[in-house]
Amino acid sequence: MGAVKRVFTLSRPRERALATSPLVLLLGCAFFAVAAFAGDNIVPGDGISGNETLVSKNGEFELGFFSPGDNIHFFLGVRFKKMPSTSPKFWVGNRVPITDLSASALEVFSGSLCIKEAGATLWCSSGAAAGPSPPAAAAVLLDNGNLVVRDQANSSRILWQSFDYPGDSLLPGARLGLDRDTGSNISMTYEHYPHNGSISVDQSRRNRNGFVLTTDGLDILGTFPDWMVTSQDNGSSLVLNRPNPNVIEFLQLHLGQVSLMRWSEDSASANKSGWVARWTFPSDCKSSGFFCGSFGACTSNGKCDCLDGFEPSYPVEWGLGYFVTGCSRSLPLSCEANGQTEHDDSFILTDKLQGLPYDPQDDLAESDEDCKQACFSNCYCVAYVYDSGCKLWYDKLYNMSFASRPPYSKVYVRWGSKLRAKNGPHTRAAILLSVTGFIALASVILIPAFLWRYRRDLFACRKFEVEGSLVFYSYGQIKKATRSFSDKLGEGGFGSVFRGTMPGPESTAIAVKSLKGRGHADKQFRAEVQTVGVIKHTNLVRLLGFCVKGDMRLLVYEYMPNGSLDSHLFSERSSLLNWDVRYRIALGIAKGLAYLHEGCEDCIIHCDIKPENILLDEEFCVKISDFGMAKLLGREFNSALTTIRGTIGYLAPEWISGQAITKKADVYSFGIVLLEIVSGRRTTKRLRFGDHRYFPLYAAAQVNEGNVMCLLDDRLEGNANVKEVDITCRVACWCIQDDKNDRPSIGQVVRMLEGVVDTEIPPIPPSFHNLLMEGESSGIYSDEG
Repeated sequence: MGAVKRVFTLSRPRERALATSPLVLLLGCAFFAVAAFAGDNIVPGDGISGNETLVSKNGEFELGFFSPGDNIHFFLGVRFKKMPSTSPKFWVGNRVPITDLSASALEVFSGSLCIKEAGATLWCSSGAAAGPSPPAAAAVLLDNGNLVVRDQANSSRILWQSFDYPGDSLLPGARLGLDRDTGSNISMTYEHYPHNGSISVDQSRRNRNGFVLTTDGLDILGTFPDWMVTSQDNGSSLVLNRPNPNVIEFLQLHLGQVSLMRWSEDSASANKSGWVARWTFPSDCKSSGFFCGSFGACTSNGKCDCLDGFEPSYPVEWGLGYFVTGCSRSLPLSCEANGQTEHDDSFILTDKLQGLPYDPQDDLAESDEDCKQACFSNCYCVAYVYDSGCKLWYDKLYNMSFASRPPYSKVYVRWGSKLRAKNGPHTRAAILLSVTGFIALASVILIPAFLWRYRRDLFACRKFEVEGSLVFYSYGQIKKATRSFSDKLGEGGFGSVFRGTMPGPESTAIAVKSLKGRGHADKQFRAEVQTVGVIKHTNLVRLLGFCVKGDMRLLVYEYMPNGSLDSHLFSERSSLLNWDVRYRIALGIAKGLAYLHEGCEDCIIHCDIKPENILLDEEFCVKISDFGMAKLLGREFNSALTTIRGTIGYLAPEWISGQAITKKADVYSFGIVLLEIVSGRRTTKRLRFGDHRYFPLYAAAQVNEGNVMCLLDDRLEGNANVKEVDITCRVACWCIQDDKNDRPSIGQVVRMLEGVVDTEIPPIPPSFHNLLMEGESSGIYSDEG
């Protein structure tokens, strides 16, 4: 059993053992002594054998027999031709491996593509035409990496294609879901002991790019970003979009995680080139038990850490936030190192685990010592627990997380023997005593000084312990991380924002918001912080933690490197946002608001939607900030809101008239922001021409006249999708209707922007004329942007 496991070990590119499952994506190994075969097709009576390969006409893809690293077992697969030899294989044909490469052949026979070894047929493609006379077929490797079998007399007649059997990877141009031409429902699958998984289109959420990620029978609902896939056939299928021709990407399913992988080329060093996860779901290890890979555990901040005695298998990937490759032993087990059953290994207690790792095996041992010896007796046993019964774990540990408070699970994890051999028992004892003595002496000197310096912070920390993933930071930690609040990012009605860096292996960049005023009492503030802290969505800025010191309240958020939307829309110094990015931003804002309004257990009204509160990450994906301020600031919220310069232009009429504020107030603000995204200008800035000096009024008139392109930012020079501009402007004008009952819900807005429902031309709000006159007389709508 052990030898078999070695052969079927899944891995990623660069010096990894490769899986032989036909549905496994990352088979990072070289083709064995490959030799190019003339042409990109195979016709009846012809074929490839041994180390010959087919190459697509554009030279990008290659088909041939490859070995998973042992040069003993060979499989038919498609890979990138121009990439390093460790590049992934995107389709694998034969489940039964070939052991004699010289006797292998790939041929077309009776309308099917078949793999043969020494004359015996190991595998054939399905889809040959029914009847006694199958068509004369040829196999062709297309320029998109799709291997097709088609009728020679009618090349448009596809009998079979590898894109219908994607395995655990998907190339651009391939689809998931229903293929109306064949009637098949295509899904990605991952088959590898001990975990199985799949991705299928979520038919219940049509036109919303929804999918179901299944791992070992557990379903997780997710949504692909709009820029990544295109919905077809009324949402019954999703096609992976093609990137820029100079970009190499593919979609990967691995363990309980799906990622869009992109090849990153380092011109200075080939050793630093590799696959980088551009998008990942789930993006937090708390959402998936396999997120941290083997021997990795989820920490309270949603990141991964290795168990003691282990280290990241590929540190570069861990540094990029891709943890699924897991951890490897710092030192090998003695049975692995010496090839013997007798052991010099040890077991180290790992406590503070939340639950037990995945997939334990029961053993009949009747005591703790017998359970330990049962694990020792098998080289592939990596951990044990004896608690009213013996449980053993083999090969790897998965699905672990560290608990924030008792009760803890305790697991004895097997460690290698060279640690003791290196130091020796006496040397280790001496070192241990020396270190212990040094720590004790340092403690006597430093602890009193530490307590004197940080005594108030320590008391506050005891008082404000929180549950869940939120972290309570002491004021000293925040001050150090922000370098005494020296890097100020901005200031608004709710307070000032400072940039900082939390120390640690990953040096996490943070944004710290210092709230104005006292607001809620301490206990109530803590409760509201925890309420806001559990809200997580792709389009919402994540709250990492907080600090309370006296009347001071500090909120710690993830840092957004591309700043706020206003800095890109209204600043001449920033790079111009093209239309595709703007449309994606508009849809992202709508989806984030939809989650606040309709996806949370309690509806949260943002109350201050404006470009300054729309942040952008490194990929210009939307992250809404400052949600939940009404909860956090209590009665002081309204006064803080109205003191923000320019915010008055985004307030719905009900704010001014004193009516009850509902989630339709956010819809109104969103409509104003939509107009600013289209035009690239502040809506509160008066026009210098025409009868309609107030821009939203001018926009509503142009929408009614069907002249929406005149509203587009002049800097785009008309480079935009006219239909999308028209829909966006119509949606904006529906959102800014006077009567909140005439405005759509934010969920309806999402469907409008996605094109799921038709968007009629909205009426011009009658109050715009009066609002314009009042604004001009009061100076609210000045020329200031």
